[in-house]
Amino acid sequence: MARTRRRTRGQALVEFAIAVPILVLLVAGVLELGRGYTFAVATSDAARDAARYVAGKTSTTNGPGLTNMCSLVTADLAATTTNVSCPTQVNHAPPFAAGTDYTVPAAGQAVVAVYCGTSVNCTGSVTALSQSEVDVYVYYGFSDLNLLGGGITISGSSRATTSW
Repeated sequence: MARTRRRTRGQALVEFAIAVPILVLLVAGVLELGRGYTFAVATSDAARDAARYVAGKTSTTNGPGLTNMCSLVTADLAATTTNVSCPTQVNHAPPFAAGTDYTVPAAGQAVVAVYCGTSVNCTGSVTALSQSEVDVYVYYGFSDLNLLGGGITISGSSRATTSW
């Protein structure tokens, strides 16, 4: 009877030793996916706010310009990263090519790419650029714990139609 009890305890210990690493990996993977989703929401929100801001010129003023838009994106991403490289103005409509139209973000860095239609610096006169397209893309270099392969780029994008 004593031998069976010892064997049972040993068997339970071996099963526990096999199961724990798998459970730890699953929990860590779920936490990393949650972190990635948080960054994806932050980049999407920053891109949407920037596109609305740049497109929101009134009839009596010029568009706010890329510098002001960059300040807004930087403020939106303050909880995520302080390393924001913006903006890169792209001279064609999306899709944008990594390495050609914008620099690929390093881990923990956000890169902003903007298409302002025919406008330079996302400013323009009321009649010439009314109802033109503004596309803002925010790319974030997500650095996970290498559970998901590491080196993932998360992007958020938004398109707005200008009122100017």
